Amino acid sequence: MLDKTLGYILCCQSPALFLAALAALLVAYLAGRKHKVRAFFRLLLCILCAAGGVALYFLGIYKEYFTIRDFFLIRTAGWIGLAIAAFFVLLALVRTFFAAADARREQKAAIREENERLAREAQEAAEATQAEPAPQVPAVPEASPQEPVPEAVPEPAAVSAVETPVPESEQPQGLS
Repeated sequence: MLDKTLGYILCCQSPALFLAALAALLVAYLAGRKHKVRAFFRLLLCILCAAGGVALYFLGIYKEYFTIRDFFLIRTAGWIGLAIAAFFVLLALVRTFFAAADARREQKAAIREENERLAREAQEAAEATQAEPAPQVPAVPEASPQEPVPEAVPEPAAVSAVETPVPESEQPQGLS
């Protein structure tokens, strides 16, 4: 009943296929927001792995490698398959972790470069303003809040009795 044929080994791989289906479902869900096509294919892979696991269970029962009473037991070949599937799942997780860490490191470097550029521009602007002479504005004495501020009185226009002659070049041209 427990012959070690290739069919038996394959039929014992159904737990590994279920683990792979679970991992593909998780990855499809996480990547679904950014990459719709990849998520679709990972979801398709999940469905195929789950269907393959069910098919291998029924094939193992049909070939009498195991019965309904003990089909939930994971045999030695199944443990080996689970270990291989777990290795690939962990490998994918480690790669994802390092890819996220690299992306974050690049993002921090870009932010640092942008901050350095802004600081350089601010320093150059400060140096440029220091190099220019500051325009001197006469200081206006401030009125104290207790003293009333005098209103500006317009100066009366000086009325002159004598007209000054205007040169001909400045006189308006008439229609004469």
